[in-house]
Amino acid sequence: MYEIFLSRRAKKFLDSLDESDRKRIKEKLRLLAENPFSLPYKKIKGRENTYRIRVGNFRVIYSLRSREIRILKIDKRERVYERF
Repeated sequence: MYEIFLSRRAKKFLDSLDESDRKRIKEKLRLLAENPFSLPYKKIKGRENTYRIRVGNFRVIYSLRSREIRILKIDKRERVYERF
């Protein structure tokens, strides 16, 4: 089991979502904590140990270090890579 840490920006975005989207993303985060490679993921080019998963129209960008998953950013697909 991996431990998940949310960045301040990711937590703020997650809290701003409606209940159904928030539940869907939290469920994916739980699955990610069990095994970060069980969900379809893509490596972020130019970044070491940084990946993204898709949750509907949202993207979750995270990095892996030993037994930790750091959620760097959660945002809508069209703007997730801005200021990243």
